Amino acid sequence: MFSRIRKPTPTSLFIYALAITVLAFVFKDIRQLAVIGLVNGFLGIYLGLRRYKWIILLLLLSAWGTFLNALAVSNTGPTLYQFGPITIKEGAIHATIAITLRLTSIAGAALIFFALTKPRDIIRYLESELRIPKGISFAIAYAIRLFPLMQKDYREIQIARMERGFRKTPLSPSDIKSILLPLLSLGYERAIWVGIAAELRGFRLRETRKRKPIFGIPEAFILTLLLLQVILALVPYM
Repeated sequence: MFSRIRKPTPTSLFIYALAITVLAFVFKDIRQLAVIGLVNGFLGIYLGLRRYKWIILLLLLSAWGTFLNALAVSNTGPTLYQFGPITIKEGAIHATIAITLRLTSIAGAALIFFALTKPRDIIRYLESELRIPKGISFAIAYAIRLFPLMQKDYREIQIARMERGFRKTPLSPSDIKSILLPLLSLGYERAIWVGIAAELRGFRLRETRKRKPIFGIPEAFILTLLLLQVILALVPYM
């Protein structure tokens, strides 16, 4: 999509992802969430499918977990399906769809941001154009660099679970817990040591260079895409 022209700057992509995240929490109606969820979900999967498959897998797992939680918390209203002792009502389906669309829009915008940026560029642009503190810029860039490592960790955890006799595909809440807990623990420990290493190399003493924001065709496209989603989401209420 962006192969014939330069990619949007990390600043414009960061603002776009942040705006979509805010809209995902502001919008309450399913039709509004469907607009930003479908647009960003499709673009995010298209751009990040090769590099970030595990994020898409986690999104599917979160949808299943959301459904199980909705059965326990929001299973109200008319009955839609009956599977033996399990009764699925309208409230559970409505809550599952709304939360899944909200998560899809946020994850899709994040995938767009991750797929079109490089960690080193993120630090440089966010510091120089948006005046974001060095620590926050470094944390964002490190999070992107961490994704491939977490994908490797996920494969190793999956192999360890299979060797212990667990199913390969997590279906129950306990399966999801057995994956997320070690994954988050490894990521947290790795983040601590990376932070210590950065401080030992004089991260706080590094000077920040100032630059003028860049606005061209790619940035105009990102802004137009954002405004178009807002308009489509608000049209039914005008």
